[in-house]
This record gives sequence, C-alpha cells and structure tokens, in this order.
Amino acid sequence: MGTEERKRREKEKRRELIIDAAEEVIRKKGFESMTMDDVAEETELSKGTLYLYFKNKSAIYLGLAERGSRLLNRRFAKVLTIDKPGLQLIRQMGEEYLDFVREQPIYFHAFIYYESIQDLEFLQSDPIAKRCEENARENHSYITRALQIGMQDGSIDDSYDAKQLAVMIWASSRGLVQVAYLKNSGHHSALLDDIELDIESMFKSFIHLLGEGMAKKE
Repeated sequence: MGTEERKRREKEKRRELIIDAAEEVIRKKGFESMTMDDVAEETELSKGTLYLYFKNKSAIYLGLAERGSRLLNRRFAKVLTIDKPGLQLIRQMGEEYLDFVREQPIYFHAFIYYESIQDLEFLQSDPIAKRCEENARENHSYITRALQIGMQDGSIDDSYDAKQLAVMIWASSRGLVQVAYLKNSGHHSALLDDIELDIESMFKSFIHLLGEGMAKKE
C-alpha cells in the first residue's frame, strides 16, 4: 500500500470515528443540544483536529445522512439478491425501510436535514453532499430495478414508468414516516391531533395499498 493510499484510509477511518462519536452524543443529548466541544471530547480529539474534518455540527449531521443512506442501500441491494417476484421485492424493501427507520431514527432525521438544504451551490460543491446525492441515485436505482423485475415477471403492471413509480414510492414512504415522527414529537398540524398514528401499522397498510395498486390485474 502506497503512502497516499494509507493516508486516505487513515483519514477516512478518523472521519468515521468522529461520526460514531457524534451519533453517541446525539443519542444522549439530541442534535440541537450537541456541540462541537461534545464531539471533540467524545473522540478525544482537539477541536482543531475536529474542524479539519467537519467545519460545524451541520456538516457532521450531513455525514450521518451519508452514512445512513449507505447502510440503507446495502439493505436494498441485499433484497435484490432474493429470488422472488418483483412485487414481493418492493414489499420487502418497504419492510427493510421501516425496520431501518425504527432501528436508526438518528439517520432518518439526518436524511430529513439533508433534504431540507436549499443551497444548490453548496449541494453541488460539498463532497459529503455529493456522496449523499450519489447514494440517493443508487437507492432509486434499486427500487427501479425491483419494479422492472416485477414488470418482467408479470407481478407488476407494466403500464407504469418504472423510474417515475420509484420516485413516487420513495417520496410517499419518506413523507409518511416523517408525518408519524412529527406527530410523536408534538410538531405537527392540528389536523393530526385527533388521529391515532402508529407508524408500523400505518406503514404496513401503505405497503399493502401500494402493492394492490401496482399489481398486474388478471
């Protein structure tokens, strides 16, 4: 291994350790209460060293979004190795997504943060934001591929455009889970005050409804 490659790996390893530490701090204190001092203390690094990797806590949160999207993509890639009809693969991806959000809420909130960024110049120039975008494209390709498999095996109506349908599934799933989390956090529209929302049962109903809608009719 050359010197440059060794330096690159060491830098990436330290970056991942910083994200590990930030995740632990957020778990204890929440994102709003987290400070760069907290992360430096958790990693046992100086603040100067920490700033070499992340200029502020928002950059760290973006790093969490990138890591989370990477982990979610691994789950989706694994689903595509299963020998099942495409419609079942889509349902399995839905289950994987729900499990991921339930098990890793910090990553889900980091996704929402990334998607709320409006500065296009920043999104196009920041290396972490670029990786988030690459991961999002990869995620879309997995959903699209599952749909195409279903259209080929006859389990999904092939009158749909697979790429457009993949976007609809992604957007609907993300929005549905976000509404449930906002309800639970108390930050939501008054419309939801009188509605009992259980994220798991609601998402399972959504997956069933989605499957019925896209299934090829006999």
